[in-house]
Amino acid sequence: MLKTRFITSFIVCIGFLLFSSCGPKLTQSGFLSSYNNLEESEANATMLSYINPNIEKGKYKKLMVDEITTKFGKKAKGLKINQEKLDELTAYFKAEIINALSTDYTLVDQVGDDVAQIQIAITEIIPTRLTSNIFPIGVAVNTATGRGKGGASLEMKVVDSQTKALLGQAIDNRKNRSYIRSFSKFGNARGALTYWSKLLKERIDLFKAAQ
Repeated sequence: MLKTRFITSFIVCIGFLLFSSCGPKLTQSGFLSSYNNLEESEANATMLSYINPNIEKGKYKKLMVDEITTKFGKKAKGLKINQEKLDELTAYFKAEIINALSTDYTLVDQVGDDVAQIQIAITEIIPTRLTSNIFPIGVAVNTATGRGKGGASLEMKVVDSQTKALLGQAIDNRKNRSYIRSFSKFGNARGALTYWSKLLKERIDLFKAAQ
C-alpha cells in the first residue's frame, strides 16, 4: 500500500479522536491560533475543522507526531491531579496513535521539506472530585453515560514542519457527540486510548478506499 498519499485526509480524520466536553459552548483554550475558521465537515460530523485551501498537493509524504499537550479547564482548580499518571497515559496515547498509523504512513521524528507536523492537545480537562487522581479520559467515559461532571476536549493542528505554516486544524464538535456512547464500555483509560487509535486508523483507511 502506498504510504502517505493521503496526508491531507489525516487532517480531517484525526478529528474522530475528539472526545467529550461538559457543555455545548466551544471553549477557546488558546492552543489553536484561530477558532474562527473552524467549520462542520460532511466527512466527519464529530468535529469542527479547517483545511488550508492552498496546501501543495503531493508535497507532504511523511508525518511527525509531537508529544501530547495537556491543558486543564478553569473548573479543575483546586482538584488534585496525578501528574505522573497523566504523563504516563499521554505517552501511551501517542504510542498508540503511532502504532495505528505506522502500517500505512511513514512516520519520522525529524523536520523536513515533505514532513507534516501533527500537534495534539487534550484541553479543558476537568476531572471529577471522585476520580481526580485518574487521567480524565475515564471521566469522559463517565460523562458519556451520564455519570460524573468531568470532561475533556481534544484540539489538533497540522503544520509544515519547517515553516510552521498551518495546513489544517480541528476541535471536537460539541453539537454532535453521539459517538461518545461507544466509549462507555471501557473501564480504563488505556482501553479507551487503544480503541480511539484503532478507530482513527479505520477512518483513514475508509477515506482512502473512497478516493
